Amino acid sequence: MLDIILQQLHDHGMVQLANVLDSSELTLINDFIEEKKNEFLPAKVGHGAQRMRNEAIRGDYTLWLDPKAPPEIFQKLTLLLGNVLEALNSRYYFGLRDLEYHLAYYPEGFFYSRHIDAFGKDPSRVVSFVFYLNETWNKEDAGELVIYNHDGKEILQKITPAPGTMVIFLSREFPHEVLACHKERRSLTGWMHNKILE
Repeated sequence: MLDIILQQLHDHGMVQLANVLDSSELTLINDFIEEKKNEFLPAKVGHGAQRMRNEAIRGDYTLWLDPKAPPEIFQKLTLLLGNVLEALNSRYYFGLRDLEYHLAYYPEGFFYSRHIDAFGKDPSRVVSFVFYLNETWNKEDAGELVIYNHDGKEILQKITPAPGTMVIFLSREFPHEVLACHKERRSLTGWMHNKILE
């Protein structure tokens, strides 16, 4: 799996892999989400003191986790991500230094409008990743991740958030959006940075 991820990122700037998480792992993660549901906070947009909730831009709720001391059920993912980070540094000299991620859920009808992950005031995000966590997902549930080319004029991929799927892409290269979902949509989303996070 690691070689596929590295080669696809090198050749295309993105990779999509199915069934990275199996059904038993998804069940455990969803049990964890249900247990922690009251700890999720409304996601905000903007930077610093200007951050605010704006459901016209994004409507998800998030719970940040600590990759340096992850809950046991996320240790496999954290190890995989650490291996990817180290391999990108050793093979392609990415200069990655740290990792962050959060759980997210979108209530039915919500979305995240088109954006790019490496923004002007903090361009340290180099690699973005997402794992889809719903135990079932049908085409009519919508909620696709739409990835655009660099100037945002062409759709490159429209990815269904199928259970256990992983998507990784270069943060600075691909504007993207999450389409409105027709049932609650769950994921683990994060970034690899070229600086040490505080």
